[in-house]
Amino acid sequence: MQLLNSALTRLSENYLGGISVDRVVTVVGVLLSYVLAHAFQRIPARMAAAKHIFSIISTVFLFGPVQEQYTGLIHMAVGSAAIYGLIRWIRSAYMPYAVFLVAMLHMSYSHIQRQIHERSTGAVEMDYTGAQMVFVIKVTSLAFCVYDGRPNVVHPRMSAYQRKNAISRVPGLLEYLGYVFFFAGFSVGPAFELATYRKMVALDDTRVQRQLPRRAYRKLLEGAFWMVIYVAYSNVYTYQAMTKPQFYAHRSLLSSALYMCTTGLVVRSAYYTAWKMGEGACILAGLGFDGYDAHGAVQWMDIANVHVRGVELGSSLRQLIDSWNVGTNTWLRHHVYLRISRTPADGARASSTRATVLTFLVSAWWHGFYPGYYLTFVLAALSANAARILRRNLHAIVALPADNHASALRRALKLMYDVAGWILSKYTLDFAAAPFMVLSLQPSMQLWRDNYFVVPLAVLGIFIAFNGLGAGRFIRSIVGLPQSVPGIKTGKRLKK
Repeated sequence: MQLLNSALTRLSENYLGGISVDRVVTVVGVLLSYVLAHAFQRIPARMAAAKHIFSIISTVFLFGPVQEQYTGLIHMAVGSAAIYGLIRWIRSAYMPYAVFLVAMLHMSYSHIQRQIHERSTGAVEMDYTGAQMVFVIKVTSLAFCVYDGRPNVVHPRMSAYQRKNAISRVPGLLEYLGYVFFFAGFSVGPAFELATYRKMVALDDTRVQRQLPRRAYRKLLEGAFWMVIYVAYSNVYTYQAMTKPQFYAHRSLLSSALYMCTTGLVVRSAYYTAWKMGEGACILAGLGFDGYDAHGAVQWMDIANVHVRGVELGSSLRQLIDSWNVGTNTWLRHHVYLRISRTPADGARASSTRATVLTFLVSAWWHGFYPGYYLTFVLAALSANAARILRRNLHAIVALPADNHASALRRALKLMYDVAGWILSKYTLDFAAAPFMVLSLQPSMQLWRDNYFVVPLAVLGIFIAFNGLGAGRFIRSIVGLPQSVPGIKTGKRLKK
């Protein structure tokens, strides 16, 4: 829609600080999905086919004429047809892995095409690859869920999540397309399982439907708040500015650290905007309804793609990582990590190290091929491991007793430990995330070098001190704690 793009260009230039029009168009598409979600909920549950058709047509409208991503629509239409054929016709245990490989290779082609285009134009633009990443999560999850539901397949040590979402029969083509092309969240997520989609389509309870607008528009307001933050400060705080040598001419390391942490918050606000608004649109359509408990009370599942409080206020790096991109983390855990770590026929666990490394590689592959992505993932993985070492060796020193009766000194130490954990985790996250936004290798390394490689050197120091020099044993001997720490191997296999 040329007229719409022209209007949004003027809006961006005059009122939104000149932020890229493709971002504005994406937000407009998400806002329009709220209107469509109201209409979707008014289709009776007995008319499931009509709901599927409405969902498909809505996505074609939003992603086509509104966002002008016609190439992306073609790619995902062709990809969805090919993958449906694989799910329906391959009967062996290799079916989900064939789907996984085809979907990832197809997305890799799109990632490479995007990088070639951006290298030739010099501009980083939003395109259909973000929607395709959500698409890949959905179709690969569906393939594994269909495999899990086959009655003649032995499933050693399936998780509760896998049992809950197993599908006993391959869905019909119309239902499959309605699920894959569900309009609310198609561009920005959240991704979800087919079982969750079916509960939404079957929702026929006016008591539940009356609760949807309040829950949904609260998410919309939360997204709008973060949009204001991004519009106001996205041109003031940027990682690109930190790649320039003149940035550090009159700044101390502390000043640079404060700027980096503020920049990280501003950059994340763009993700918060899209994810929270998308979550609200999905809730308004009925997604997240999870039936009733034993007393008849309505149950809701968490479909959030980000827990903002956990990211911004978490006192450990693990908490920050687990609260970010939740849908992708769920997919990686249940459809990648657990599949790798429980492959032996007898159900025994395979090497957790092997599973962790392969899961990391899949996550990196899923995101794309910019060097900055891999710098971020490698440093984040090493930092999380270093943080775990520190926690195992230091937390017992400051932990409050079970009865919560502790001296004022012990409580003060615990407070200082939590505050220090929050500060260090936030800085580590923002330091590691810088290459993810800068993308290219040379400027990313320049940024880290100008900040003295603080985080990589700190991680290296922790590994040397605790794994090589026995700092943990020394600290525990000083404070009078037992030398063995739960979860740390001391030469003998720990019993479960």
